[in-house]
Amino acid sequence: MFRLPLRQYAHVPRAEVHQQDRAKPSEHPASGVPAIGARAAIVHDWFQGFHGSERVVDAIRTGLFSPANAPDVFTFHAARELLPPELADSIVQESRLAGLPGMRQRGHDPGRWRLLFPIMPSYFRRLDLHSYEVVIASSHAFAVQVRPRDDAIFVCYCHTPIRWAWRAGEDHRSAALRPLLGRLRKLDLEASRRPDCYVANSQAVRARIQRSYRRDAVVIHPPVDVDEFDPAAEKEPGHFLWVNRLVGYKRPAAVAEAFRDLPYRLTMVGIGPLEDSLRASLPPNVSLHSWLPRDQLTALYARASGYLHVGEEDFGISMVEALAAATPVIGLARGGALDIVRDGVDGILVTDAGTTALRGAIERVASEGWDRAALRARAEEFSRERFIERLGSLVQSLRR
Repeated sequence: MFRLPLRQYAHVPRAEVHQQDRAKPSEHPASGVPAIGARAAIVHDWFQGFHGSERVVDAIRTGLFSPANAPDVFTFHAARELLPPELADSIVQESRLAGLPGMRQRGHDPGRWRLLFPIMPSYFRRLDLHSYEVVIASSHAFAVQVRPRDDAIFVCYCHTPIRWAWRAGEDHRSAALRPLLGRLRKLDLEASRRPDCYVANSQAVRARIQRSYRRDAVVIHPPVDVDEFDPAAEKEPGHFLWVNRLVGYKRPAAVAEAFRDLPYRLTMVGIGPLEDSLRASLPPNVSLHSWLPRDQLTALYARASGYLHVGEEDFGISMVEALAAATPVIGLARGGALDIVRDGVDGILVTDAGTTALRGAIERVASEGWDRAALRARAEEFSRERFIERLGSLVQSLRR
């Protein structure tokens, strides 16, 4: 069911790999953690843009290894024009089929490469990784399917066990994929036995790994570039911020409606399939931006007096970004928010995203005083440097 002839999904090399260039002594990355002196590969499911999981890959690539020993990146599909140039250049292989005209993503136009879902497990299993001593899979789908050589160190940084298989009731794609779910679970469970170590991005994901795979995981939170945000900027009282994709589980309509008739203002930033319906029903004190350059977005974080994020997330990097700007967070008391927000200290946790609960939390955040230094200090616990230190130390320990 999952097999196609190899010639139909052969990968295309994007850069030459020179063994002699990889044998130089390791240097020390900026974090101060000794660089990993081994030939390494990072395998990531796909690159749709430069978001949370893609930033994890970039932090691994630049933080754990020296420039003289830079790892190669493998993936199924990459929208290279949306990535930092150095990250795009590090991708040495992706699927030929995913790059065909009409299939490939062009900028923010999503393309149709996701229709190739049935061949993705086989694509990753057949990647040739025999020359790599360290393999790190950044996986929420099929990257964990790779098969490094027997003596290689193999670490899976798991964003979540694949939702389509293990949380079928929560993913709209599961109904269409129901005939494949049994086979998919079997393949995923078999693949889960191969990594030497699982790393989870939150305690919630660690629990999912235990339930799905019967394996424990080390929790290492994703890297956040906290220094991009100004914790000392002047706040605009009563001005709240929401930054997310406009999809159902992020609950943009519920957040917007909670502000109706309140004496506060909400700025929403996001794109997605709910944009037209959301714009048609926005209260007068709520504005929506489809897209903003990074510098304008960080300025919004800095000026906001409160931030809302009430979708259940595997982690939730935007909540840490808000704290880095000394902005208290209203979060849902499930998923990654429980790792980030301490109720009453870093913001308010709500048990449901109904209008009454959200309005109560909004009013509390607007009326209470918040320790800006403490909010920033909390964010720094999730910094890029902390991520590199912890993951680098883990990989080094497996090599001893």
